[in-house]
Amino acid sequence: MIIIDKTICKRIARCRQECNLTQGELAANVGLNLSRLIKIEAGSLIPRISELAQLAVGFNISIDELVNNE
Repeated sequence: MIIIDKTICKRIARCRQECNLTQGELAANVGLNLSRLIKIEAGSLIPRISELAQLAVGFNISIDELVNNE
């Protein structure tokens, strides 16, 4: 079972920074609403599974790597 929490939200922000992308660039690249991505990265909005899938594709990693990266 995958538990989506603020740790995953921080990981999304870190992955984006490691890819040298702005929030606007990432949102546009993966088809997410920018304001939603900002809230996800801030930890005030938990991403949906479909959004995790979009982000994983954008980072060229699996969802498992995105949510279980330690």
